[in-house]
Amino acid sequence: MNPEQSLSSFKEALGEKVLDDRTVERKVGTVAPRSVYDLWLTVDRSGFHDAVAHLCAEYNPHLTVISGDDLGDNVAFNYHFSTGWGERYGEATFTIRTVVPKSDFRLPTICDLLPGAQTSEREKHEFFGLEVEGIPDDRNLFLPEEMTIHPWRKDLQSETDEAVKRLVKWEARDE
Repeated sequence: MNPEQSLSSFKEALGEKVLDDRTVERKVGTVAPRSVYDLWLTVDRSGFHDAVAHLCAEYNPHLTVISGDDLGDNVAFNYHFSTGWGERYGEATFTIRTVVPKSDFRLPTICDLLPGAQTSEREKHEFFGLEVEGIPDDRNLFLPEEMTIHPWRKDLQSETDEAVKRLVKWEARDE
């Protein structure tokens, strides 16, 4: 399936819940360069779980990482997937992006679709304060259990600065 067909299948399955899409083509290889595609899909939060379910049904993806962008009143979560490994020239990356308002800071888990997502979802719970609905285990992995701050939230920076001390000696030079 080419990139246009792939994105069209999401639009057909999700309708108006698809807010934006784009394709980035990269050339790889030196002797006989070929195209590899990065597909980006922005979906409404209400269609997020359905978008991941559609991806799973069509492509058997691997979740590589979940990244987040603090946009002020909202945080955009980017779920990065790789697909097509093992298929000759079939590799592609999919990023499913959804924006979550801090005033209603929750997303459904995708652990029912991809159990390995739990580690990344727990990380977003700890560092952003995202409520991941339905996650099998939401205990902290990286921060102490008693720590209640969320270091990746720009609006909580003053609280974070007081609680998080610099631990790397060379960082003291910029104080």
